[in-house]
Amino acid sequence: MSGTAQHLDTIESLCALPFPDADSPGAYESSGPRHHLVTLLLAPAESGEDTATTVFEEQFETEREALSLLLTVRGWGPPDRFALTGAALRAGGEPLPAPWDHLVHTVPDVHLWRRQERWTGIGTAHHGPGLPLALVAFTTTEDPP
Repeated sequence: MSGTAQHLDTIESLCALPFPDADSPGAYESSGPRHHLVTLLLAPAESGEDTATTVFEEQFETEREALSLLLTVRGWGPPDRFALTGAALRAGGEPLPAPWDHLVHTVPDVHLWRRQERWTGIGTAHHGPGLPLALVAFTTTEDPP
């Protein structure tokens, strides 16, 4: 199975995966009573040079677009493109629920669908304390900020 097919299976499985009773926090991997956040692709830690980062950003964006297209064709419909930049400020200092609390600080925008009482999305995490670039997928019952 190709990487894209595996990522598609992962995203679709998030919609049916039950939420745990307690948080299991992590950087780009976490689950809790109302969310799951998983890493689909992770840039090597040593890819700190600008050219290497740009190559991975392009690769991750291409993968996100391919996954969005495949999900659209599978009946999900086109994604909403939702900007997270500034969402923490829009929250007015109120704490955001997981996974939004992490995503608003690391992912500038997401492709987002509303399905089966959940929000499901894909985004590229561009920064984080000591964290490499990552293509992430998530599902949550919490509304976007």
